[in-house]
Amino acid sequence: MSDPDIRSAKGFFAEIKNELLLLIAVFGFMVIAVKIAYYKESLVVVIRAAASLYWIQKIGFIERTIIGAVAAMALTGIISYYLGLAGLKLQNQTALLPLAIIAVSFLAWLKSRAGKGQRQLQEQKRQ
Repeated sequence: MSDPDIRSAKGFFAEIKNELLLLIAVFGFMVIAVKIAYYKESLVVVIRAAASLYWIQKIGFIERTIIGAVAAMALTGIISYYLGLAGLKLQNQTALLPLAIIAVSFLAWLKSRAGKGQRQLQEQKRQ
């Protein structure tokens, strides 16, 4: 049988399934390689290290954007759940939660930007 016809829904999902299996296999091999290199580390640390390497090297911008959006939705749901348990009503969360996430992201960006500026100053002093 040749390549599935991507124009049909069945062929499209078959192609996605094949790509997903390939991505999982590559990630599995990366975890094994990192575990061999860092044999004294726990499996959780090895999986995190392999995931960070895989994230940076193998996944393109579009994929990172999609995965980041899904991770942000999951984070929002988890935070919303615990805020609800703490007593903050859902009607208040719809305004406060996105503002809090944007504020934290902006602060992280400022910290990252300040760190880059300091590194550039250090490099200029060396020259």
